[in-house]
Amino acid sequence: MNGSGTIPGVVYGRAGGSLAGAGWAQKDAARIGASGERLTAEVLDPLAKRPGGVTVLHDLDIPIPGFKANIDHVVVAGSTVTIIDSKVWRPGVYRTRDGVTKRGFRVAEFADKKTLQAACDGFRRHLVRHELADVTVRAVLVAWSTHPVWPVLFAGYEPAGAVAAAGWRFRLSPARWVGSGTADSRIVTALLPLVRK
Repeated sequence: MNGSGTIPGVVYGRAGGSLAGAGWAQKDAARIGASGERLTAEVLDPLAKRPGGVTVLHDLDIPIPGFKANIDHVVVAGSTVTIIDSKVWRPGVYRTRDGVTKRGFRVAEFADKKTLQAACDGFRRHLVRHELADVTVRAVLVAWSTHPVWPVLFAGYEPAGAVAAAGWRFRLSPARWVGSGTADSRIVTALLPLVRK
């Protein structure tokens, strides 16, 4: 991309928005999940406010017909789209071996979902339909700890189709994970209809 049509950094949508209407049975999980999304937003939103900052979009539909899951955050930096899934997990060391992820010695099935891999494919196809085939699409899973002191640590954790960032590490250097630079306006225009109202 030639970088023409760039716009200053902007924040669209609301972090944790889709979790606000959860039913009573899911209320506690929704509250915890929304807190993780807000923590990630607290790190991302200031990046958009810098001169020439990135554009941040919160709470987007995955552009795959019939797919009910959402994407928590998308950052557009130049011609790179970073899809981010925010999680809140128990502290401990997470590692993947032979396709199975464990926290300590216990299997952590929740950590082996393939949503981000499917989302990347869906976003790539969506951008190609908007004649934006030369966009880089990548995914990051950010996991915050449920404990105020004990962290989530990754030692060879391999989420499908993504890289993993412990929340504390993500907070230290967010641009390392999402890039920097003013978003290409064509990409932002293509993604805006996916932001949930």
